[in-house]
Amino acid sequence: MNVYDVWHVNGDVYEIEADFYERQGEGWAFYVTGEEVFRISWLDVLFVGKSSIRPQRTVEPEQLWL
Repeated sequence: MNVYDVWHVNGDVYEIEADFYERQGEGWAFYVTGEEVFRISWLDVLFVGKSSIRPQRTVEPEQLWL
């Protein structure tokens, strides 16, 4: 899983967790395990790049034995 920064023309930055993204018609589509999770018009995007922030894995807390 990757984290992508999507820089919108209005100044917002979206952090999208996805396996990959690709151009689909007039937009960018982001996918996780083959399912689309986010789509944005390419006219609304200044830049798409991998984030320097890595997704955190969920760690189960250890059980305490009394």
